[in-house]
Amino acid sequence: MPGRERAGLNILKRCGFVMIGFALIMVIIGFAGLDEGKVNKVDAADQQWTSVLALAESSSEGELRATVKWQGTWISLLEPSEAAYALATRLGLSTPEENEVQGHIVYNAQGFNAGVYSKLSVMPEEGGTSYYVILLIEGDARANADVFSELQTTYGHSLQDEGVDVNWNAALQGSVASGLSKELEMEAQSPEYSSASIQKLLNKIEQKTGSAFKLHSAEEYIDEDSQTISRSYEADGLLMSVRSGDYNVALQMAVHYNADTGEKEISFGSPLLTVEY
Repeated sequence: MPGRERAGLNILKRCGFVMIGFALIMVIIGFAGLDEGKVNKVDAADQQWTSVLALAESSSEGELRATVKWQGTWISLLEPSEAAYALATRLGLSTPEENEVQGHIVYNAQGFNAGVYSKLSVMPEEGGTSYYVILLIEGDARANADVFSELQTTYGHSLQDEGVDVNWNAALQGSVASGLSKELEMEAQSPEYSSASIQKLLNKIEQKTGSAFKLHSAEEYIDEDSQTISRSYEADGLLMSVRSGDYNVALQMAVHYNADTGEKEISFGSPLLTVEY
């Protein structure tokens, strides 16, 4: 398994999460300290997305690949095909198609909106009245930030209205801003990036959080072979978090130096990175 993917999995394992198949990694994100009677999950997701997107935009350049994920359990008396059709129609997506993935039936529906791709997966669980629902929103967040914000809000409220116990997660990936890289290149003793170099680069990105929210480092993973560093953080002002040891992790960042291309890659996940980086 590549070091970049291994770094994310190690943090997930320490958090006590379980990986589920269906060609997707599904992680249930908790809302530590969030009083749902006072703060709606969708409203909290909007706030968190805005903060993390601003950090990612200021620290990267070029395409900013994003994946926003709503997921959760849905109790419904509808038959599987009817249930999938009801959700897809409510979300304005295509007619669901039945597929078999790793021995399980999955109903998939899709949609495109101003360059943003959406995919709904509805998976019947044992018992016949429970489904697991995943809604992915993918695209270039720098070019389509307004569309992302609108869709994640609309989708989140729609799923809530239908009775889905929604949870939210986001990941953004891009190239480190050239200004940050040049600062380190001037300091470096050689053209090759070392583990110390990528740590310095991540430190500089941390400093860019400014007054938006204050970070408190929780856990760190360094893979010197793949020249990757990952850190998870507690973050003042970010309502959604997952419990990991003694910490309520709300943000994870990773920097990777691609020796083949010379590109410095940055990834942001909130509350965690659940995609390869």
